[in-house]
Amino acid sequence: MPKFYEFASEWAAFLVFLGGIMFTIGLSEIARKFFHWRAEFSRKLVHVLVGVLLAFAPFVLSSPTPAIVLGILFIIINYFALRSEIFAGMHATSRVSYGTVYFPIAFVIMVALYWDHNPAIMLTSLLILAFADTTASIVGERLVYSRTFTFWFDKKTIPGSVTFFITAFLVVMLTFSWFLSLDIHQHPPLPFSFIFFISVITALTSTFAESASRQGSDNLTLTIAAALTLDLTLQSYYDGHLQIFMGWFCFSAILGWTAFRLSLLTSGGAVGAFIMGIFMFGMGGWPFMLPLIVFFLLSSLLSKLAEKKHSTVYRINAKGSNRDIVQVYANGGIALIVTIVWYFTGNPLLYAVFLGAIAASTADTWETEFGSLSRKFPRHILTFKPVAQGYSGGISLPGTLGGLLGALTIGAIGYAFNPHLMPLATWLLVTSGSGFLGSIVDSIIGATIQAKFACTVCGKETEKQRHCGLPTVLIGGIRAMDNDWVNIICTASGAGFALLLIALLT
Repeated sequence: MPKFYEFASEWAAFLVFLGGIMFTIGLSEIARKFFHWRAEFSRKLVHVLVGVLLAFAPFVLSSPTPAIVLGILFIIINYFALRSEIFAGMHATSRVSYGTVYFPIAFVIMVALYWDHNPAIMLTSLLILAFADTTASIVGERLVYSRTFTFWFDKKTIPGSVTFFITAFLVVMLTFSWFLSLDIHQHPPLPFSFIFFISVITALTSTFAESASRQGSDNLTLTIAAALTLDLTLQSYYDGHLQIFMGWFCFSAILGWTAFRLSLLTSGGAVGAFIMGIFMFGMGGWPFMLPLIVFFLLSSLLSKLAEKKHSTVYRINAKGSNRDIVQVYANGGIALIVTIVWYFTGNPLLYAVFLGAIAASTADTWETEFGSLSRKFPRHILTFKPVAQGYSGGISLPGTLGGLLGALTIGAIGYAFNPHLMPLATWLLVTSGSGFLGSIVDSIIGATIQAKFACTVCGKETEKQRHCGLPTVLIGGIRAMDNDWVNIICTASGAGFALLLIALLT
């Protein structure tokens, strides 16, 4: 990118940036107290001004290192400012929000991924964060009687989301082509029809990502969603595969809607699966997408069958077969992260790591559902004493065999796409073996530190924080260690074991 001003050194420019941001925050705090501005208003003003400053870092800095240091510094500053309740003009909201911490995290990720690869994507995504998120918040708060919806945790309004979409669309339309023209990589000019098209697609995915948030996490998710959409759509256009990408975009939307209508996913789960499907297919194609589809489809059907079989029988599980957005990403989030790393590094062995994560989720789910078909009670994985059906940490012969079958299914699908990467036996050991080991880690954690509660009405043990209409009482484990965190650890273990086995066997 061309430089607005050549400083004596990179770190001199760093100090100027740091001083400019601190000056903006300090000025807003003074103005808030002197002019009696509402803290919420000054927070939005800081959000926009700092967002614009950071977005234009490539026009001042020559390398990403000072920018990453700047971002990390503000992650720390914003976190402690939030915890100590200082700089109200920067982070004050009517609800608990870590948005000011997620903001610099998003900046660091954008710098790491796109500073050299395609700075136009980084700049446009950060401007969407600065402007679209702010305008949506203003409209949503002013129309207090408007209809709300919740995809995850935070309530959103339809007018606010529409405003976000329109603003994001305008940001891409007005800036992306210009930023590309300034890039030293000399991207060929884009026709207006494509700019309009990419603006619509980017605005749509970032709007969904912003809608599914918890305590300010949208500052991170919408930025990543916008950047990946710009990247994948632009690359598909240059490669001549735009129609294929858009065909999957529409197909992914149909899959998410169908899963929602069949009660396989909640509305938030459908949105999460839709976004994950777009990026997974766009980055990795069918080799990455098919194992994920097989996992979600077969696991959901098994859960439905097991739920029907035990419709009148008490089950300890906190959640049923109707998966929400947290469950979708607890099972597929690690795999998505591995896919992103694979996309930017091109390391073929990461495909086996991806399958290890998916195989772990599959083995864990199939162990539970196959185990529910057993006529005998499962056994505690550590003490081997009988435990209730669905107890986290319980194992059975049908469940164990089902877990092995699930892990082998994922490994076999992956081998069909990469038969030459390593011998079949080694491949299955790395992918299916690591997945099965991840499910064992899941069972051990479920038996030891996963939160378990007791109902104050019927006295039954459960993973649910409410039972018989009343709050339950914690009787074991760590309260925060719920089934979703256990699933994340399970999939991360599957990916970790795959990395270890690759290092040992290849």
